Amino acid sequence: MKQKIATVILIVIVLWIVLFPRGEETHTIDLEATPLTIIQVEIIGAVEFPGTYHFFKEVSIGDALLLAGKLLEDADMSMIMRSEVITRNRQIFIPSLNQDVEEPKVLVNVNLASFKELITIPGMTETRAASLIIYREAHGDFLHVDELINVKNIGISTLEKIKPYIKLG
Repeated sequence: MKQKIATVILIVIVLWIVLFPRGEETHTIDLEATPLTIIQVEIIGAVEFPGTYHFFKEVSIGDALLLAGKLLEDADMSMIMRSEVITRNRQIFIPSLNQDVEEPKVLVNVNLASFKELITIPGMTETRAASLIIYREAHGDFLHVDELINVKNIGISTLEKIKPYIKLG
């Protein structure tokens, strides 16, 4: 009788293991969501549909121009490099051969601009941009454009060159 009970218990244990196996441990990986960056490209000038277009990744100027429709017959594409990649907010001006319109200036906020943005300012060298960032971090935001004269490597003539391309807020 003891032998039968032991056999039944053994069979129950084997069946329990076979029918109800241990659950596998599941490992979860917590991936942070990457922030979605939107690049705004304003296309103006001699295009069929001028306006602001939004992209979720880097795009070439040629691809951005496709969204603006056809170029007008008098569009001057001599200064436009279609293969250039747009990585941040930007304005693209397509000049007309029939008009002598000066290209609109994109103003750079010197209180918020990164190094890459600062060196896009005509007359701003890498040394000046680095000095500006160092000064800005040490003394805080600029309250007036003339305060840039206090930045190392920016003199009166340099300030006059870059003034049309900068803003404070």
